[in-house]
Amino acid sequence: MHLRRLTLATFAAPFLFAACSSDSGGDGAPVPFTTPTEQQPTDGVQNPDTTGTPPAETPPAPSEPGAGDGSGEGQNPDTPLEQPSVDPVEGSGEGQGEGEPPAEEPQPPVVDPVVPAGPAVEDSGVSCAVPALPAGNTLPASPNLPDPFTKLDGTRLTQKSEWTCRRKEILQQVYQYIYGTKPTKPDSVTGTVTNTEITVNIQHNGQNESFTAGVQLPPGEGPFPAVVSFGNSGIAQLMAGMGVAVITFNQGAVGSASTGIFGRLYGNNSAGDLAAWAWGASRILDVVQDAGSTIIDASKLAVTGCSFQGKAALAAGALDERFTLVVPHESGIGGIPSYKIVPQLEPNPTGAADGPEQPQHAIRSGWLPGNSLVSDPNRLPVDTHEIIGLVAPRGLLVLGNTGGELQFYKNLDFRTEYATTVAGKEIFTALGVPTNVSYDSRNVMHCQNTNLFTAAVQASVDRFLLGGNSATGEFTTDFEGVRTDPDQWIDWTTPTLEGELP
Repeated sequence: MHLRRLTLATFAAPFLFAACSSDSGGDGAPVPFTTPTEQQPTDGVQNPDTTGTPPAETPPAPSEPGAGDGSGEGQNPDTPLEQPSVDPVEGSGEGQGEGEPPAEEPQPPVVDPVVPAGPAVEDSGVSCAVPALPAGNTLPASPNLPDPFTKLDGTRLTQKSEWTCRRKEILQQVYQYIYGTKPTKPDSVTGTVTNTEITVNIQHNGQNESFTAGVQLPPGEGPFPAVVSFGNSGIAQLMAGMGVAVITFNQGAVGSASTGIFGRLYGNNSAGDLAAWAWGASRILDVVQDAGSTIIDASKLAVTGCSFQGKAALAAGALDERFTLVVPHESGIGGIPSYKIVPQLEPNPTGAADGPEQPQHAIRSGWLPGNSLVSDPNRLPVDTHEIIGLVAPRGLLVLGNTGGELQFYKNLDFRTEYATTVAGKEIFTALGVPTNVSYDSRNVMHCQNTNLFTAAVQASVDRFLLGGNSATGEFTTDFEGVRTDPDQWIDWTTPTLEGELP
């Protein structure tokens, strides 16, 4: 057994047997143990240049109860509950029964003692030296998940303080072999933040470009924590009901890797669309940060999105450390699911339209560049469990879609998504913050019925954006078939790192 065993909580929730729309075209055979009741229609988001968004919905009141039985079963073993100590009561006390122990006061939920705030910089490892990386076609093939704790020089991490530069190594690998390079901050980024809009003005290499993002403020007095929402996200609207400002970012405002503002500024770039859209989200953060925390609290920022915009949310949050909380929703291939595991666990050899999406689909859709090494995933020296690790030690909430026991939403590779998140959690565990990553998957219509995620979203928002002490770190699903142990793809162990994070 290589992977540290994790105890994951399970909560019951009603199944909703509703037909699901597809994230995009499939690339292979159905999952062997199930057959859908009917061909699922696509949701029309295959084109990476589209500026459309998932269907809008009316969010429930934030007080609507989420799933969960409140039993506390599955408490994370890395944060064991301690028995509270009670001082002896002096004297018998009136009404105190002879020999009866004193009453114990209720204890608050156990969470990791420190929740790191979002750093004030986009990349804390900018001064770390990373050697030149080899060409992808020269790398050895392996079906296993790469070891996130072994540095490029072959030595393993022993101190938490080494994570900054190890993170930089992983970041450079992600750029070269998966996303393509996300450019650094342009020569000049200026703009304004108002109660209704953020304006971003960019000057770079003698060119001037501008775009805007909408702002929706909650009632009350600011500054407010905020979520950058790729499109009209139902999860962002849940957050709005919790006192979080919503910054709506239409990724089409910056174009794609080869079109629009990004294409004009970086004509010879190596990026795919996800890197381009993450770059746009970072420029919004530049303006928010420079505006000072008068309307929006620049130290309490989240990012979310669903479907292809969920892939963008993960990329934005992983590549920019100023996001305090990252919430990818039903991201599918190009998002959370491992490129190495999908072809093994959820193969699609016939290219069935309703079958699991394969790694090449992320390239064909333009989300990743044409030369991305995900086309030969066994050669990848880095995978999405390490992209999850790029978020550490900040907050991460992965929201998935099972489609229910009878109508699997197979396109989203939900079993691989689960296994990848469990593997990625080992990075958080090594850094001493195992409860900073949570997972919740539900039987929902694609990008809809987000009220079923209310409990999970409330907990993460309270802890990472509102300064509360809600317990996070649970792995919850309404279908047990989603749980897949990643141990068979892991030949490394999780170290016990010493010291403190920088």
